[in-house]
Amino acid sequence: MKWMTSFLFLLMTLIVSGQGSEVDDHFAKANQAYTAENYQMAISNYEEILKTDVHSVDVYYNLGNSYYKLNQVGPAIYNYEKALMLDPSNEDVLNNLQFAKQMRIDAVESLPENEFESKASSVASSLTIDEWAYLSIILLIISILLFVLYHYSQTAGKKRLFFLLMLLFAIGVITTIIIGFYAQNNLDNQQYAIVYAAEFTAREEPKQSSSASFVIHEGTKVEVLEEFNDWARISLENGSKAWVTLETIKKL
Repeated sequence: MKWMTSFLFLLMTLIVSGQGSEVDDHFAKANQAYTAENYQMAISNYEEILKTDVHSVDVYYNLGNSYYKLNQVGPAIYNYEKALMLDPSNEDVLNNLQFAKQMRIDAVESLPENEFESKASSVASSLTIDEWAYLSIILLIISILLFVLYHYSQTAGKKRLFFLLMLLFAIGVITTIIIGFYAQNNLDNQQYAIVYAAEFTAREEPKQSSSASFVIHEGTKVEVLEEFNDWARISLENGSKAWVTLETIKKL
């Protein structure tokens, strides 16, 4: 049994090591191709990395840049958005996303937002869900340490200080947990997608013979409300809703 366990461990180590080497090789080739302005080859290698289930900000960011260089606005915006899902505050990604959005044909104006909801969403999206969880754990550990210091303090002044600090950090724990749940709820209840079709006529019903609602173009970000067969009911930022075929969009 010891021999079999050692063999399996060695096998898993070799598999993981081999996968890491493969990813590094594709990443190096992709970067070299990008530098040489061979953007299609760069895209192929970055896509190979994603097939190994290795998802990183750098891969999505570089992939978005490659598509941007080829004037493929839909894939460029899609990959920038994927990078932001991993690192919402990345300035390089945010800046390049704005450049890519300027290439879009559609200029959809957003509906006026509730100020409180807008600020809450902004705060919740400033960190990833995992980062909110890590932050709440760190604050909880500090709260426990402050409780220990409070409990063993000999003077009333120190007890009062540690108690107040413990109370503040405890409030921080509760706040970060609430924000984390709020962010998770938004993620679970909202499904966004990027339009990949150069141009498509959205319909009032999920069939081609239905009346036209509006025309959307590549790169437009939409919210997927529901799906029926090969159709998706979408909502634009201005509140307009209609049906499009699933093949015209790519979900984030």
